[in-house]
Amino acid sequence: MRRRRGRRSALAGALAGLLLLGTAACSDYGGDLSGANVSGGGDGDTLVVSETAGVPSSFLAYGVSRGFFSDEGVDLRVSPSSGGASVIPALLSGDIDIAGSNVVSAMIAMGRRMPIQMVAAGTSTAEDPADDFASLVVPEDSPITSPEDLDGTRIAVNSLQNINDVVVNSVLSEAGLSNDDIRFVEMPLPDIPAAIQRGDVDAGVLIEPFASIGRSQGLRVLASPYVNTRPGLQIGTYLMTSERVADDPELVAAFRAGVERTARSVAEDPESFREALPEISDLSPELAGQMNLPVWHGRNDRESIETIHAVMVEIGLTDAELDYDSAVVD
Repeated sequence: MRRRRGRRSALAGALAGLLLLGTAACSDYGGDLSGANVSGGGDGDTLVVSETAGVPSSFLAYGVSRGFFSDEGVDLRVSPSSGGASVIPALLSGDIDIAGSNVVSAMIAMGRRMPIQMVAAGTSTAEDPADDFASLVVPEDSPITSPEDLDGTRIAVNSLQNINDVVVNSVLSEAGLSNDDIRFVEMPLPDIPAAIQRGDVDAGVLIEPFASIGRSQGLRVLASPYVNTRPGLQIGTYLMTSERVADDPELVAAFRAGVERTARSVAEDPESFREALPEISDLSPELAGQMNLPVWHGRNDRESIETIHAVMVEIGLTDAELDYDSAVVD
């Protein structure tokens, strides 16, 4: 059996640096989906993973329920979180073993010399814009009919300095605009549809299940920002400390194998995953059945990570170079 050999490190300098990273929080899908609110890192073959509440957390819970992780010798405990940069301090302090975050938050942290590495891929989007699990939406009767009309508008996002900055920029750039031509307004995802309808903002970025909720309330899809940035774009990633990766590579590989088996299962039988969502989450059967699901692959996608990093540099989210081989554990 694999045993945990890494020790908790103070990492005071790294944790202090994370105070500057707090605005880079990830998308929160809403809801406590795992039923396992745990804290404190695991021992032996137990791994505590904090993943974004909602569909990402449900993905891991589904893999646990199917025995994919236990088959690999991993006792996985899933704790829902708000995601993004918010989970990195807990990872560095040893309160959790794995942090489910997003590529942008991960690379901002790495650019600030946080000792973390990407060990497996989280959510990705589809190849087809119609299947994107993110939508840039406007009111049905809005005069905004194309990205060119976004000049000078207010766009609601759930967090700043995050994947939103990257993907909205990709939509704007094709219209000859940039993020400097719009104003991001930060608010919780569940509040965005109503804010758009009231006219508090002109548009908003919604992810599932809020994208389906927004469409059902009459919001119109202007663009599919994830697919627009790159078809199949990887959004999420699982992080571990560099110390833990070096100390226990077998356990890292076992976790990744469980993620890959879960990803294959969802890809081969998405309906079974949809049917399980109401049982392992607070999603209604109706929403679970109609919303666009993320895509999971298990292994990190180099082209996605390099694409996102290039945009981050372009819009000033980081000035650090990407050392892919050091950042990603394959």
